[in-house]
Amino acid sequence: MSVHARKAKTLRWERRPEERPQELLEAALRVFAARGYRNTRLDEVAAAAGVTKGALYHYFANKEDLLLRALEEYQERAFGRLEQALRDEPGSASARLRVLFRRAFGGNDPARIDVLLLLQATANEAPDVYRRWLASGPMKGWRLIARIVDEGRASGEFRDDVDAEVAARVMLTGLMGQLIWQRHATAVPGLRIDGERLIDAAVEFMLAGLRPRR
Repeated sequence: MSVHARKAKTLRWERRPEERPQELLEAALRVFAARGYRNTRLDEVAAAAGVTKGALYHYFANKEDLLLRALEEYQERAFGRLEQALRDEPGSASARLRVLFRRAFGGNDPARIDVLLLLQATANEAPDVYRRWLASGPMKGWRLIARIVDEGRASGEFRDDVDAEVAARVMLTGLMGQLIWQRHATAVPGLRIDGERLIDAAVEFMLAGLRPRR
């Protein structure tokens, strides 16, 4: 990097100090996802964000705190997009569930799988972070799904005897596991499946089990 570029980057940070934590968190998540929690060094995160290592300690206590805050920021943005998508779909519970799952798991977003793989590793490497992610991620997700299922039960669209929480837990974790496994599809014959096909078919399978029996 030239002297002029380094000076421009320094001035950029000086002009926008209120945006430093956000940019640090985004850079941290990229590095953690690429290298894993255990192999990531804070000076690598600092370099990716264009700051000194000391700047990280100004905002975060240590590497675990940085990872936790980065994941919380990622989850907050992800759930914000989900809530907005649901606000834009005022239709039936079935329509809202289709929107939710397509928004949560559809599209070509490699970062989503990278983050899930990172979280798998933190179960042993940073168990406190993993436990807090379970509360702010999967648990929050299946409660959101269960809420929509309960809306369908109340309107008569779904069966009265449906266990909304179990349906939500199984659906969410099933899709998460299948999408994570796609990272190994090139090495395991028969494992690969189109993501859109997986999501749409799984949602229709879920809806078929929720609708009243004839």
